[in-house]
Amino acid sequence: MSGTKSKLIALLLLPLALYLCLYTINRRTGFLDSLANRTGLEAVGWIVAPVDWIQHTSRDLWQDYIALLHVRRENERLRQRVQELEIRQMRLRSRAAEAERLSEFLGFSPPPDWDCTGARIVGQRMSTPDALQTVLLNKGYADAVHPGMPALTPTGLVGQVLKTSSHFSKLLLITDPNSKVPVIGRQSRTKAILKGRGTGNAPQLDYVARNMPLSEGEIVVTSGLGMVFPKGIPVGRIRNIEQPSHSLFQEVEAELLTDPSGLEEVLLLHRSTGYRPMDSVIDPAALLRRD
Repeated sequence: MSGTKSKLIALLLLPLALYLCLYTINRRTGFLDSLANRTGLEAVGWIVAPVDWIQHTSRDLWQDYIALLHVRRENERLRQRVQELEIRQMRLRSRAAEAERLSEFLGFSPPPDWDCTGARIVGQRMSTPDALQTVLLNKGYADAVHPGMPALTPTGLVGQVLKTSSHFSKLLLITDPNSKVPVIGRQSRTKAILKGRGTGNAPQLDYVARNMPLSEGEIVVTSGLGMVFPKGIPVGRIRNIEQPSHSLFQEVEAELLTDPSGLEEVLLLHRSTGYRPMDSVIDPAALLRRD
Protein backbone atom coordinates (compact mmCIF):
# COMPACT_ATOMS: atom_id res chain seq x y z
CA MET A 1 0.00 0.00 0.00
CA SER A 2 2.90 2.35 0.88
CA GLY A 3 4.45 1.71 -2.54
CA THR A 4 1.19 2.57 -4.26
CA LYS A 5 0.85 5.80 -2.30
CA SER A 6 4.38 6.77 -3.20
CA LYS A 7 3.66 6.25 -6.91
CA LEU A 8 0.47 8.25 -6.65
CA ILE A 9 2.21 11.11 -4.90
CA ALA A 10 4.97 10.98 -7.50
CA LEU A 11 2.42 11.18 -10.31
CA LEU A 12 0.77 14.18 -8.67
CA LEU A 13 4.02 15.98 -8.02
CA LEU A 14 5.52 15.32 -11.46
CA PRO A 15 3.13 17.66 -13.36
CA LEU A 16 3.58 20.30 -10.70
CA ALA A 17 7.35 20.01 -10.93
CA LEU A 18 7.17 20.11 -14.72
CA TYR A 19 4.97 23.18 -14.61
CA LEU A 20 7.30 24.96 -12.15
CA CYS A 21 10.25 24.07 -14.36
CA LEU A 22 8.58 25.39 -17.51
CA TYR A 23 7.39 28.46 -15.68
CA THR A 24 10.91 29.20 -14.45
CA ILE A 25 12.33 28.75 -17.97
CA ASN A 26 9.63 30.94 -19.48
CA ARG A 27 10.26 33.63 -16.88
CA ARG A 28 13.90 33.72 -17.80
CA THR A 29 13.74 33.28 -21.57
CA GLY A 30 10.11 33.97 -22.65
CA PHE A 31 10.32 30.89 -24.86
CA LEU A 32 6.87 29.53 -24.03
CA ASP A 33 5.18 32.87 -24.61
CA SER A 34 6.83 33.20 -28.00
CA LEU A 35 5.97 29.60 -28.91
CA ALA A 36 2.39 30.08 -27.80
CA ASN A 37 2.07 33.25 -29.88
CA ARG A 38 3.43 31.60 -33.00
CA THR A 39 1.48 28.36 -32.71
CA GLY A 40 -1.71 30.12 -31.63
CA LEU A 41 -1.48 32.56 -34.51
CA GLU A 42 -0.86 29.72 -36.94
CA ALA A 43 -3.81 27.79 -35.56
CA VAL A 44 -6.01 30.87 -35.73
CA GLY A 45 -4.85 31.48 -39.30
CA TRP A 46 -5.66 27.96 -40.40
CA ILE A 47 -9.11 28.31 -38.87
CA VAL A 48 -9.90 31.85 -40.00
CA ALA A 49 -8.54 31.63 -43.55
CA PRO A 50 -10.98 28.90 -44.74
CA VAL A 51 -13.84 30.70 -43.05
CA ASP A 52 -12.86 33.95 -44.79
CA TRP A 53 -12.52 32.13 -48.16
CA ILE A 54 -15.93 30.57 -47.69
CA GLN A 55 -17.39 33.94 -46.78
CA HIS A 56 -15.91 35.72 -49.81
CA THR A 57 -16.80 32.88 -52.16
CA SER A 58 -20.38 32.76 -50.87
CA ARG A 59 -20.68 36.52 -51.24
CA ASP A 60 -19.33 36.43 -54.80
CA LEU A 61 -21.64 33.57 -55.70
CA TRP A 62 -24.59 35.43 -54.24
CA GLN A 63 -23.68 38.60 -56.11
CA ASP A 64 -23.31 36.59 -59.33
CA TYR A 65 -26.67 34.97 -58.70
CA ILE A 66 -28.32 38.35 -58.12
CA ALA A 67 -26.68 39.70 -61.28
CA LEU A 68 -27.84 36.64 -63.20
CA LEU A 69 -31.39 37.21 -61.97
CA HIS A 70 -31.20 40.83 -63.15
CA VAL A 71 -29.88 39.69 -66.53
CA ARG A 72 -32.63 37.10 -66.84
CA ARG A 73 -35.32 39.63 -65.96
CA GLU A 74 -33.80 42.10 -68.41
CA ASN A 75 -33.74 39.43 -71.12
CA GLU A 76 -37.37 38.59 -70.45
CA ARG A 77 -38.27 42.28 -70.59
CA LEU A 78 -36.36 42.74 -73.84
CA ARG A 79 -37.89 39.58 -75.31
CA GLN A 80 -41.37 40.83 -74.44
CA ARG A 81 -40.53 44.22 -75.93
CA VAL A 82 -39.31 42.57 -79.15
CA GLN A 83 -42.55 40.59 -79.38
CA GLU A 84 -44.58 43.76 -78.86
CA LEU A 85 -42.59 45.53 -81.58
CA GLU A 86 -43.03 42.57 -83.96
CA ILE A 87 -46.79 42.58 -83.35
CA ARG A 88 -46.87 46.34 -83.86
CA GLN A 89 -44.87 45.99 -87.06
CA MET A 90 -47.29 43.32 -88.33
CA ARG A 91 -50.22 45.60 -87.55
CA LEU A 92 -48.57 48.54 -89.29
CA ARG A 93 -47.86 46.40 -92.35
CA SER A 94 -51.45 45.19 -92.36
CA ARG A 95 -52.74 48.76 -92.07
CA ALA A 96 -50.39 49.94 -94.80
CA ALA A 97 -51.57 47.14 -97.10
CA GLU A 98 -55.19 47.94 -96.26
CA ALA A 99 -54.61 51.65 -96.90
CA GLU A 100 -53.01 50.89 -100.25
CA ARG A 101 -55.83 48.53 -101.16
CA LEU A 102 -58.52 51.02 -100.14
CA SER A 103 -56.80 53.84 -102.03
CA GLU A 104 -57.14 51.74 -105.18
CA PHE A 105 -60.83 51.26 -104.41
CA LEU A 106 -61.30 55.01 -103.87
CA GLY A 107 -59.59 55.72 -107.15
CA PHE A 108 -61.86 53.38 -109.10
CA SER A 109 -64.17 55.03 -111.63
CA PRO A 110 -67.36 53.07 -112.40
CA PRO A 111 -68.53 52.62 -115.99
CA PRO A 112 -70.90 55.25 -117.46
CA ASP A 113 -74.45 55.09 -116.05
CA TRP A 114 -73.23 52.93 -113.16
CA ASP A 115 -72.45 53.78 -109.53
CA CYS A 116 -70.55 51.71 -106.98
CA THR A 117 -70.67 51.06 -103.27
CA GLY A 118 -68.10 49.29 -101.13
CA ALA A 119 -68.74 46.17 -99.06
CA ARG A 120 -66.56 44.14 -96.75
CA ILE A 121 -66.37 40.35 -96.75
CA VAL A 122 -67.29 39.04 -93.30
CA GLY A 123 -67.63 35.31 -94.00
CA GLN A 124 -66.14 32.71 -96.34
CA ARG A 125 -67.77 29.72 -98.05
CA MET A 126 -71.27 30.05 -96.68
CA SER A 127 -72.42 26.97 -98.62
CA THR A 128 -71.46 23.31 -98.40
CA PRO A 129 -68.37 22.28 -100.42
CA ASP A 130 -70.44 20.55 -103.09
CA ALA A 131 -72.84 23.48 -103.51
CA LEU A 132 -72.12 27.15 -104.28
CA GLN A 133 -68.86 29.00 -103.77
CA THR A 134 -69.97 32.13 -102.00
CA VAL A 135 -68.82 34.76 -99.50
CA LEU A 136 -70.87 36.86 -97.08
CA LEU A 137 -70.95 40.67 -97.44
CA ASN A 138 -71.77 43.16 -94.69
CA LYS A 139 -74.42 45.00 -96.72
CA GLY A 140 -78.00 44.06 -97.68
CA TYR A 141 -81.10 45.54 -99.20
CA ALA A 142 -81.19 48.15 -96.41
CA ASP A 143 -78.05 49.49 -98.12
CA ALA A 144 -79.66 49.31 -101.59
CA VAL A 145 -77.94 46.01 -102.40
CA HIS A 146 -80.03 43.59 -104.43
CA PRO A 147 -79.50 40.25 -106.24
CA GLY A 148 -77.76 40.48 -109.56
CA MET A 149 -75.40 43.34 -108.69
CA PRO A 150 -71.91 42.77 -110.14
CA ALA A 151 -69.01 42.67 -107.69
CA LEU A 152 -65.47 43.59 -108.63
CA THR A 153 -62.15 44.99 -107.45
CA PRO A 154 -60.06 47.63 -109.21
CA THR A 155 -58.25 44.79 -111.02
CA GLY A 156 -61.22 42.76 -112.24
CA LEU A 157 -64.61 41.09 -111.84
CA VAL A 158 -65.08 38.68 -108.93
CA GLY A 159 -68.76 37.71 -108.86
CA GLN A 160 -72.41 38.64 -108.59
CA VAL A 161 -74.78 39.11 -105.65
CA LEU A 162 -76.83 35.96 -105.21
CA LYS A 163 -79.31 36.93 -102.51
CA THR A 164 -79.71 39.51 -99.75
CA SER A 165 -81.17 40.05 -96.31
CA SER A 166 -81.63 43.32 -94.45
CA HIS A 167 -77.95 43.87 -93.67
CA PHE A 168 -76.05 41.03 -95.35
CA SER A 169 -75.66 39.58 -98.83
CA LYS A 170 -74.31 36.39 -100.34
CA LEU A 171 -71.92 36.83 -103.25
CA LEU A 172 -71.54 34.11 -105.87
CA LEU A 173 -67.91 33.98 -107.02
CA ILE A 174 -67.03 33.59 -110.70
CA THR A 175 -65.03 30.49 -109.81
CA ASP A 176 -68.28 28.64 -109.09
CA PRO A 177 -69.34 26.24 -111.89
CA ASN A 178 -72.76 27.94 -111.92
CA SER A 179 -71.21 31.30 -112.78
CA LYS A 180 -71.37 32.24 -116.47
CA VAL A 181 -70.07 35.64 -117.61
CA PRO A 182 -70.32 36.89 -121.21
CA VAL A 183 -66.84 38.09 -122.20
CA ILE A 184 -65.02 39.37 -125.26
CA GLY A 185 -61.36 39.47 -126.22
CA ARG A 186 -59.92 42.94 -125.82
CA GLN A 187 -57.90 42.75 -129.07
CA SER A 188 -59.54 39.98 -131.10
CA ARG A 189 -63.14 40.94 -130.12
CA THR A 190 -63.96 37.24 -129.99
CA LYS A 191 -67.02 36.58 -127.84
CA ALA A 192 -67.31 33.71 -125.36
CA ILE A 193 -68.83 32.65 -122.04
CA LEU A 194 -66.43 32.45 -119.11
CA LYS A 195 -67.48 29.57 -116.85
CA GLY A 196 -66.07 28.76 -113.42
CA ARG A 197 -64.73 25.30 -112.64
CA GLY A 198 -64.32 25.44 -108.89
CA THR A 199 -61.51 26.48 -106.56
CA GLY A 200 -58.06 25.57 -107.84
CA ASN A 201 -59.21 25.11 -111.44
CA ALA A 202 -58.78 27.68 -114.16
CA PRO A 203 -62.07 29.01 -115.60
CA GLN A 204 -62.79 28.08 -119.20
CA LEU A 205 -64.14 30.00 -122.17
CA ASP A 206 -67.02 28.17 -123.82
CA TYR A 207 -68.33 28.50 -127.36
CA VAL A 208 -65.15 29.78 -128.99
CA ALA A 209 -65.35 28.52 -132.57
CA ARG A 210 -62.25 27.00 -134.13
CA ASN A 211 -61.96 29.76 -136.72
CA MET A 212 -62.29 32.62 -134.19
CA PRO A 213 -59.07 34.55 -133.47
CA LEU A 214 -57.81 34.38 -129.89
CA SER A 215 -54.27 34.41 -128.50
CA GLU A 216 -52.61 33.39 -125.26
CA GLY A 217 -52.00 36.31 -122.95
CA GLU A 218 -54.96 38.29 -124.30
CA ILE A 219 -57.19 40.01 -121.75
CA VAL A 220 -60.91 39.21 -121.83
CA VAL A 221 -63.44 41.75 -120.56
CA THR A 222 -67.18 41.68 -119.99
CA SER A 223 -69.07 42.03 -123.26
CA GLY A 224 -72.19 43.66 -121.79
CA LEU A 225 -74.49 41.07 -123.37
CA GLY A 226 -77.48 40.20 -121.21
CA MET A 227 -77.30 43.59 -119.49
CA VAL A 228 -76.08 41.92 -116.30
CA PHE A 229 -72.49 43.18 -116.22
CA PRO A 230 -71.29 46.53 -117.54
CA LYS A 231 -69.26 46.34 -120.72
CA GLY A 232 -65.47 46.46 -120.52
CA ILE A 233 -64.75 45.14 -116.98
CA PRO A 234 -61.51 43.08 -117.04
CA VAL A 235 -62.08 39.47 -116.08
CA GLY A 236 -59.09 37.29 -116.96
CA ARG A 237 -56.13 36.55 -119.19
CA ILE A 238 -55.99 33.70 -121.71
CA ARG A 239 -53.64 31.07 -120.34
CA ASN A 240 -53.95 28.11 -122.70
CA ILE A 241 -55.62 27.38 -126.04
CA GLU A 242 -56.12 23.94 -127.57
CA GLN A 243 -57.93 22.94 -130.74
CA PRO A 244 -59.14 19.34 -130.42
CA SER A 245 -59.87 17.59 -133.70
CA HIS A 246 -63.12 16.11 -132.45
CA SER A 247 -64.78 19.42 -131.53
CA LEU A 248 -66.06 22.50 -133.35
CA PHE A 249 -64.90 24.71 -130.49
CA GLN A 250 -61.54 25.60 -129.06
CA GLU A 251 -60.65 24.60 -125.48
CA VAL A 252 -59.59 27.81 -123.77
CA GLU A 253 -58.44 28.31 -120.18
CA ALA A 254 -58.23 31.72 -118.56
CA GLU A 255 -56.43 33.02 -115.49
CA LEU A 256 -58.50 35.39 -113.37
CA LEU A 257 -57.09 38.87 -112.81
CA THR A 258 -58.37 38.88 -109.23
CA ASP A 259 -57.98 35.90 -106.90
CA PRO A 260 -61.37 35.48 -105.16
CA SER A 261 -59.82 33.49 -102.32
CA GLY A 262 -57.91 36.52 -101.04
CA LEU A 263 -60.73 39.05 -101.11
CA GLU A 264 -61.41 41.37 -98.17
CA GLU A 265 -63.44 44.14 -99.80
CA VAL A 266 -65.40 44.42 -103.05
CA LEU A 267 -67.17 47.10 -105.04
CA LEU A 268 -70.81 46.52 -105.91
CA LEU A 269 -72.10 48.15 -109.08
CA HIS A 270 -75.63 49.41 -109.59
CA ARG A 271 -77.19 51.49 -112.33
CA SER A 272 -77.41 55.21 -111.70
CA THR A 273 -81.04 55.29 -112.88
CA GLY A 274 -82.01 52.50 -110.52
CA TYR A 275 -83.06 50.36 -113.48
CA ARG A 276 -82.55 46.64 -112.91
CA PRO A 277 -83.18 44.27 -115.80
CA MET A 278 -84.97 41.05 -115.00
CA ASP A 279 -82.10 39.04 -116.47
CA SER A 280 -79.79 40.29 -113.73
CA VAL A 281 -81.83 38.70 -110.94
CA ILE A 282 -80.36 35.33 -109.99
CA ASP A 283 -82.55 32.43 -109.01
CA PRO A 284 -80.67 30.53 -106.23
CA ALA A 285 -82.83 27.45 -106.69
CA ALA A 286 -81.98 27.32 -110.39
CA LEU A 287 -78.29 27.56 -109.58
CA LEU A 288 -78.46 24.65 -107.20
CA ARG A 289 -80.23 22.40 -109.69
CA ARG A 290 -77.81 20.07 -111.41
CA ASP A 291 -78.16 18.72 -114.92
